[in-house]
Amino acid sequence: MHAPRLAVLSASACLLLSALPGHAQNAQLIRQEALRAQPSVIAQNIMEVARRSEVRMLESRHGWTRIEAAGGRTGWVPDTSLDRNPNPPPASAQLPFPPSAAGRTPSAQPRASRHALILTAGTLSSTPASSAADAGLGTAIARLSGVPDANIRHRSNADLGMEGLRQSLAELDARMGDGDQALIYLSATGIHRQERGRCVEAILTQGGEAFTLDEMARHLRQLAARADKVYLILDAGRGDGSVGSAAISSRFAPQFSDPSCKTAPPAAEFSRLPPNILVLTASRPNENAGDTPAGGLFSTVLHACLSGNPAPDSPSGLPTGEALATCSRQLIATSAGTQHPGLAGNDELVLALPSVAKPAHDARLVLRAIHAQRDQRRHIELALLSAATPGMHRLRVTSSTPGYIYVLSAAPGSRDFRLLYPTPDGQQAPLPRTAELEIPLSGETRQDTEWLVLVSDAARHPRRAGFTSDGPHGRLPADGAGVVGLIHEFLSGDGSRTCLFSETRNLGPTQALTCSSRFGAALLGAPHPK
Repeated sequence: MHAPRLAVLSASACLLLSALPGHAQNAQLIRQEALRAQPSVIAQNIMEVARRSEVRMLESRHGWTRIEAAGGRTGWVPDTSLDRNPNPPPASAQLPFPPSAAGRTPSAQPRASRHALILTAGTLSSTPASSAADAGLGTAIARLSGVPDANIRHRSNADLGMEGLRQSLAELDARMGDGDQALIYLSATGIHRQERGRCVEAILTQGGEAFTLDEMARHLRQLAARADKVYLILDAGRGDGSVGSAAISSRFAPQFSDPSCKTAPPAAEFSRLPPNILVLTASRPNENAGDTPAGGLFSTVLHACLSGNPAPDSPSGLPTGEALATCSRQLIATSAGTQHPGLAGNDELVLALPSVAKPAHDARLVLRAIHAQRDQRRHIELALLSAATPGMHRLRVTSSTPGYIYVLSAAPGSRDFRLLYPTPDGQQAPLPRTAELEIPLSGETRQDTEWLVLVSDAARHPRRAGFTSDGPHGRLPADGAGVVGLIHEFLSGDGSRTCLFSETRNLGPTQALTCSSRFGAALLGAPHPK
């Protein structure tokens, strides 16, 4: 007598299964949930999946959905715990500086270890369209920086009162694993306020409160204490003044600012930042920033520079913070805007890796740029010792953290990079904190040859970068393809499928270490003992 009911259940199950298309759809957990081996509350608990984790839906059955979570692990969660239609990242508005096919458009491979928080608090002159344009620009910048969509979070307008801002930053901290990277994009109205007897820069919240840049700097330092790198893009006015044209609106609100601050300009809130933080601002201190229907002027030109139109210019060829600020200023100078984008923190950090580069006119500069991306909390000491074997260098490497060791070299005027240790096909194993390496001498006898020694959490693959065997060493041409291969391999780390998922904190400590891009590094000049 239960056949009709079973038929209905079977039909419902078929409908649910057919609702999933041939390729898996993404969903987001609305609460922390146990991933179970079977569609039952008494089935084995495989692991806990965090709230707001991005997952892939594979099939549905009787109120349960089988999902693939971070690390490739699959299991069942209740349908009621899934948001099957998470808000997609806003689409970018039409940009006045469209990407150029001839530019070096970065296409960093998404990495599970990278996160982005897109905060669009709105401006006094903004419309829903311009706020959406800012959100789209922030999302596009995050994607260019290698942040997977599953790791991009958006908060806007009504969500961004004082507590909303603090909560958003706290949630970002909670989502990150040790050694992850964080990008915060914030578009808002700037104000000046008196606090503890001094004028400070602040962001005007939706509730009319002042979220000071001093407090933002404290949040950045807290994130940086366990992160590999932290980036802040701040598109807000930092003072009253002209924005250059009636077609450009102000991103500063003097009517909400303390009048006494006009004669006592605020001090710099972003001074003395740790070396793993880069801050890019829409303007210099006490200077206004422009707002347009297509989004913030600074956000627009920064996106253009990251997209390769024009490509930022730097001695190493990499888009460092200094190169991006310079590129943004040059683009604004060609428009009606008058602001001068600024920067603070470590201006040598690279926000996004290019997919195309020019040949290196001095290969040493590329090695120095890689060295600048190191984790400076890791201490590495190098010592050249007398070699026991003729025709060999003996190098002692002492690192505060054990890991995989790589020795690269370049000489001025040379047309290639050299891999001195290990060989391109050599066996790799993590080495202890102190290791002595024997490295065959090469034909390089110049005193201005430089060595770069890296100690990384995870193994790198020289062959994947393009190194080929050349006698006892590896060789990689310092042409455009060689530069791209080198920086992507040594700065991005493992590109396996597992490392492309969201939420590294769900991977477990061993797998998270495998997916880490962190490394320590030291430069050694004139590596020829007397």
